[in-house]
Amino acid sequence: MVNFDPRTKVVFFTLAFVLAFLSTEIIELILLSSVVLVLSIFSVERDKIFGRLKIMAPVFIVAFILWTFLNQYSIFHAYDGGVNIMTGAFMTLRLFLIVVLSLAFVSFVTPVELVNALSSFKLPYKLVFTLGLSLRHISTISDEYIAIKEGQSSRGLELDKGFLIKRIKNYISVVMPLLIRSIENAEKLVLAMELKSFSLNNRRRYSVGKLNNLDYVVIFSMVMVLLIFVVKNFLR
Repeated sequence: MVNFDPRTKVVFFTLAFVLAFLSTEIIELILLSSVVLVLSIFSVERDKIFGRLKIMAPVFIVAFILWTFLNQYSIFHAYDGGVNIMTGAFMTLRLFLIVVLSLAFVSFVTPVELVNALSSFKLPYKLVFTLGLSLRHISTISDEYIAIKEGQSSRGLELDKGFLIKRIKNYISVVMPLLIRSIENAEKLVLAMELKSFSLNNRRRYSVGKLNNLDYVVIFSMVMVLLIFVVKNFLR
């Protein structure tokens, strides 16, 4: 998946998200989850993906319990109520698929590839540029957060010990420097754009290559699967 064109990746994951919500049978969710898990295994960041899935395990357990015993209170679907293990398994598996898709998307599609793909889809330049700038700023904030947290820990500050209130107070010493650094980075970025006389009216071209045969096969396959799901749901 890494060697595919950015447009193929965006189309694949977008349609996969749509299929996750269109699925009405548990076997469909199992098949989709299996495909995404296999792709995640070959990802460079597979350790991060499965590590975060492990962290999310309690959420899946709680979701299974709630959907099994309290499904009559759902605002999304009308159920008869009572204990329904299949409903709990189905909704938990759908949640699992959405989480895995999100983690795989972040792993396979870099911010630069996402911006290039959206630009090639002829989306408004202001929207694409704003999204790219936001993603870059998020990445910068993440790096700053890690650096500040490690710096405070090296000074002997125990951030993750004590009760909830104490932990919140401890993290103030991380949040405040992070907020200041974020404002400083934003000011530097604005100053650099002004010095270069940047304007959104001067459209910039993002580099995108040509789709190869394998890209067309993946896109065509996903579109066909989507059409099958739509027709199946329409005929029900």
